[in-house]
Amino acid sequence: MARARLTDKEVEMIVATLASWKGTLTWEKLLDQVQPFLRRSFTRQGLDKNDSIKLAFGLAKDRIRTRPKKKCVESDLPPELAHSQQRIDTLTAEVTRLEAERERLLETFATWLYNARSRGLGEADLNKALPPVNRGASEVKR
Repeated sequence: MARARLTDKEVEMIVATLASWKGTLTWEKLLDQVQPFLRRSFTRQGLDKNDSIKLAFGLAKDRIRTRPKKKCVESDLPPELAHSQQRIDTLTAEVTRLEAERERLLETFATWLYNARSRGLGEADLNKALPPVNRGASEVKR
């Protein structure tokens, strides 16, 4: 039986959930939170396999650990300001995640660049257009 895979939309929803997470964070709590919109169960290992979720989870844990204890509780703020503060916190977490994702992609690009240069591939080789796809053929001729 084939195992269920996460779609890109589901990964985005999980990452957004982690960006706005408040309070203690564990894999079990995350699974309880995301199961209603996934409509199927996953394990910690299943979510941890996805690089984006793994990165977002680690950043959320770091953010929660290092968040300074505020003297002013959000309930002390007027509703408009509390909502604005929550939005600012979510967007700040999203920016941090995107910066980390960018760094990860730059490291991957550096690896590809090194490998391409070590095999004698130039910029012209790497920028060559992809071959056209023949969508009309239903059989592959051998």
